[in-house]
Amino acid sequence: MAGKIKVAYVGCGAIAERLHIPDMLACADAEIVAFSDPMKAKAEQMRAQFAENARVYDSHKTMLKAGGIDAVVVSTPNIYHGPVAIDCANAKCHVLVEKPMATSIAEAKKMIEAAKKNKVQLMVNQCQRLFPAHKKAKEIMDSGIMGRVLHVTAMFGHEGPEHWSPSGKWFFQKKNARFGAMADLGVHKADLIRYLTGEEIVEINAFYETVEKKKTDVEDNFVSSLKFSNGAVGTLAASWTVKGAEANYTVLHCSNGTLQVCMQPGKPLVAYLHNPSCTIEFELPKTPSNYEGSWGLDVGNAFIGALLGRAKPYCSGEEGMRSLAVILAAEEAAKTGRTIKIKA
Repeated sequence: MAGKIKVAYVGCGAIAERLHIPDMLACADAEIVAFSDPMKAKAEQMRAQFAENARVYDSHKTMLKAGGIDAVVVSTPNIYHGPVAIDCANAKCHVLVEKPMATSIAEAKKMIEAAKKNKVQLMVNQCQRLFPAHKKAKEIMDSGIMGRVLHVTAMFGHEGPEHWSPSGKWFFQKKNARFGAMADLGVHKADLIRYLTGEEIVEINAFYETVEKKKTDVEDNFVSSLKFSNGAVGTLAASWTVKGAEANYTVLHCSNGTLQVCMQPGKPLVAYLHNPSCTIEFELPKTPSNYEGSWGLDVGNAFIGALLGRAKPYCSGEEGMRSLAVILAAEEAAKTGRTIKIKA
């Protein structure tokens, strides 16, 4: 591509404001040219706040028809991820879509097919892969020093989306969100443990419940037990009712020790080795929080860099679909009371 990549946004809520737009502004190879949101005032707010020369629309289809766009970031309510991403791919635009990438495997496959047909890239914003502690943990796991993964514990929880995205009423509406905490937070950890271990989750059983949130028809808590392709086992949980402190941790118990990731306050990554016996604490940047301003994950450079061939996509459409499959299987397990096998 010649010149800067022209980027547009569909969906101008909190995730666009706090993550996607600030990170894209930090990318020297990108130029923000348009914002679209059914609530046009939101799009206008993003223009005033971040890119005063950008165009504003209340329809992504009108925006795409106007042209002049190379890539689109889709950060709409969940049920629109698939349809909007497909429209963008069919308009010959590269796509970075928020997680969960779709609401069904059939829809995810259509997104992947549309991208391939139109020869554009489709990436899924499983952004926990970009956390400093997670990137370093991946290096450590890939080195082999921890040995074989035996048991995994992962949880992501906070007080609820209403506390960091006050206008995001759609999170609590099944017709717009499709899932609750299970996919909003759980899919992050489903993806992360696949990424860190290099193993697929092949069986799952689960429970979910609405234990506190009112006026909602989605779950606010979710817990599951897992079996991995190498025979390891583990647990995966998500919650919108965690108070006083966020829970955003992963613990990998391995044949040569334990790797704690974001488990202890002030200690983002600690390796407890068994042989030789020692403890290694890694000094890393602070883990991003939903309640703070710009998260600084460099999502813009990660996305644009892949489009320019400088790096591989940090989460391809195929990878996003595999993590979505875990959540869909968990939902089926919770509804039926059965252990569900996950197809590769």
